[in-house]
Amino acid sequence: MLRPANVSRPALSLGLVAIALFAIARTTGSGWLIVILTAIATVVLLAFVLPVASLRRLTISVDAPRDATVGRSAELVVSLAGGSSPVKLRPLGPFTDPSWSGAVAPSQGGLVVVPSRRGVISSIEFELSSAAPLGLVWWRKRLTVPLARAFEVGPKPVFDSRDRVPPLGREDDNVVKTIREYVAGDPIKLVHWAATARAGELMVKELEAPTAPVLTIAVDLRVDDPEIVASRSAGLALEGLRAGVPVELLTCDLVMGPRAGRVMSGVEVGRRLARAVPGPLPQP
Repeated sequence: MLRPANVSRPALSLGLVAIALFAIARTTGSGWLIVILTAIATVVLLAFVLPVASLRRLTISVDAPRDATVGRSAELVVSLAGGSSPVKLRPLGPFTDPSWSGAVAPSQGGLVVVPSRRGVISSIEFELSSAAPLGLVWWRKRLTVPLARAFEVGPKPVFDSRDRVPPLGREDDNVVKTIREYVAGDPIKLVHWAATARAGELMVKELEAPTAPVLTIAVDLRVDDPEIVASRSAGLALEGLRAGVPVELLTCDLVMGPRAGRVMSGVEVGRRLARAVPGPLPQP
């Protein structure tokens, strides 16, 4: 919807001059004053009408990145078409302090935004402003632009010192599976001396294969402040991945419902948590 946003000081000054000339012309009947008054009125009328026509023709398309993180900048590629006049625009979505950017349609360029909340963004609302070509009266228009690809914003990772990443399994933690006779090539450290003494020949330990611990994070957003839970879950998951520990997330997905699955990278962590919503969790 189009609406007038601002009338500049020059436009107000022209209006006052037009009123004064109209009063003088009525008193004196001077023809040249009528000519000047007509010219001023025409300029003021064009200043009101032309920006409206420019904004009506203008269209926007946006190419957004697949992934982003709360509080970190991301770049949108914005394309303007359908006009040939200067215009200012800014995004009104979930972004921190969006600023006005100037452009002349048709054109294409990058627009840096900082997401302010977690979630999946499927469309972005823009506010457009123009006073072209005279710059006297500004009009504004809001336009919702659907995205061809969802813009997934993950939470800002926060690692709390109270959270703990399980240590990796060590060889000392291996469990003895059975005792068998020594075979050439077996490490001497596997010799079971007590069994060797009883059997009268070398006996060695056969070990269970070591099992690495799995860090399972239940992301339950059914709390008063779900964003804190999401941020701490992201921080803990990234800490686990850095430590080389397999990480599994239990979430309630925006589309799939209860979902359990391993995450292999920070990008996967961000995407899973961007789509997480309050709801029941699966069993680990």
